[in-house]
Formats: sequence, structure tokens, C-alpha cells
Amino acid sequence: MTQFKRRKHETRGEMISTFALAVSGFFFVGEARLYHEEGATCYALIIGVCGVLALAGALRFHLHNLWSWFGQLRK
Repeated sequence: MTQFKRRKHETRGEMISTFALAVSGFFFVGEARLYHEEGATCYALIIGVCGVLALAGALRFHLHNLWSWFGQLRK
């Protein structure tokens, strides 16, 4: 099997989108905590899931590299 060269993901656009996703993810998680404290549990759950997904998007390159590493371990 051929091995592919791992990219460093350091272009300006990738850094901007990663930063934007991380900031919005932390914002949504914080807002979800506030809504949960106010008693709006359903709304807090929806906002919290959006925040977690935004944080996962910010970590997308690391998650991809980790997934590839686990795939190579299985072989």
C-alpha cells in the first residue's frame, strides 16, 4: 500500500477557518451552559451540540491524522 505524505495544514485560509470554528465553538458551549442554568434544557442541548460540532470542526485536521494513525495500526 502506498503511503501518502501528511500535509501540515498551515495555509492562511485553513488557519482562519480553524480559529473561527474554535471561537464559535467555545462561545456556543458557554452559551449552552448559561441556558442550562436558566432552565432552558432543550435549547441548551441544541446549542451545546452545535458548539461541540464546531470544536470538532476546529480539530478536523488532528482528528483526520489520528484516524489515519489508528487505521495504520490495524494493518
